[in-house]
Amino acid sequence: MNEDLMKAYYVRYLKEIRKFSDSSVKHYQDALNYISKYLVRKNKLQSSVYEIQDIDELEVVKSALYSDIEFMALDKRGHQMYTAGFNNYYRFANGDDFRNLHDSMKVMDIELPVADVQTKNVKLRKRSSIIKLQSIEAAGYVCEVSAAHVTFTSQKSGHPYMEGHHALSMKYQDRFSRSLDVYANIICLCPVCHRLLHYGIPSEKEKVVEKIYYDRSERLAISGIRLSKSEFESLTL
Repeated sequence: MNEDLMKAYYVRYLKEIRKFSDSSVKHYQDALNYISKYLVRKNKLQSSVYEIQDIDELEVVKSALYSDIEFMALDKRGHQMYTAGFNNYYRFANGDDFRNLHDSMKVMDIELPVADVQTKNVKLRKRSSIIKLQSIEAAGYVCEVSAAHVTFTSQKSGHPYMEGHHALSMKYQDRFSRSLDVYANIICLCPVCHRLLHYGIPSEKEKVVEKIYYDRSERLAISGIRLSKSEFESLTL
């Protein structure tokens, strides 16, 4: 997921989940744009806050920003509009308003273009750990295969440990014209179910894959990812 896509999701969040007016949405966007320009000038970012795809990296930037005397002076003169803007984006990225939003997550589904390929020694497709975190929050830290699945308590979150899984693997991105790194394609799973889908034999995965397809096929279609049950199974079994 690139920065334009994260920005699109943030605007959607402000409008559909926070129910902000267009003027309030613009207010928060303007604050983030100013912060982005400030951080670029300080050589902390390349282009904007939206380029940060990992919540831990966002926390580092937040800490550096709030310990910057010049920035805090600007923020004070601006009646804390900049820190309010950043705090609101951090709230979005950290998934604070996604808790148990599972049945309403459909409002976040939109078609998104495919992210750029990032080349190091191997060909990698950019993806966002932030939307994985948000998807786990939205599911209420409950395995989407079965709410009865019990796991241990995560030291980091204080909640049952769960993992975000791309139902359609990012390795298949070249087969689709729209991004696979979207909410509709990310499932909250307990570690056992997650490993089952990655390493289990097809006969043991079949029921799980079928459930995921029926649970997510409509949302995937809204996100521009349209495929039949047999096509889905051919990529996931």
